[in-house]
Amino acid sequence: MGRKENFIIVLVGVCGTGKSVVGEKVARKLEIPFFDADVLFSEQLATDKANTASNEWLPAITGLIAKEYAKAGCVVSCSILKKEQRLLLAKNLEPTIDWVFMRGSYDEVNQRLEKSSAQHQTETSLESDFESLEIPKRALTVDISFTETEIVDTLLKYLARKYG
Repeated sequence: MGRKENFIIVLVGVCGTGKSVVGEKVARKLEIPFFDADVLFSEQLATDKANTASNEWLPAITGLIAKEYAKAGCVVSCSILKKEQRLLLAKNLEPTIDWVFMRGSYDEVNQRLEKSSAQHQTETSLESDFESLEIPKRALTVDISFTETEIVDTLLKYLARKYG
């Protein structure tokens, strides 16, 4: 895809939906950097989960995206589950964010986590993530039952149609 745009693609969804794997592959295809915000800002996110009114990690993600947009753009995966958080992030950025929602049922995600033996994600925290999730209305929604290749292709076709 001939790139005219500096893309800002943010993949959101609960832990275990494949945001990072898909994000890495899309970034590689677009030749832009990938960042897993859940890993980069894990300490701040953990603090915020304990204090649900706090959004202290959002400025850090905003700064990262703004810096990368000035260069070539980036792909970010993050468990931004609340509409308010997505609005705050978008409000503080000049570039348009292409939101991608990785949709999967509780059972699908739980099975994936069991297979990957993700020690950091307990069933209780997965339930909490699903309870907190506010499904984005203005996002490309992809179903995690498709293969990674199909999801990546869907994303790239979406960008090609949107930006020509």
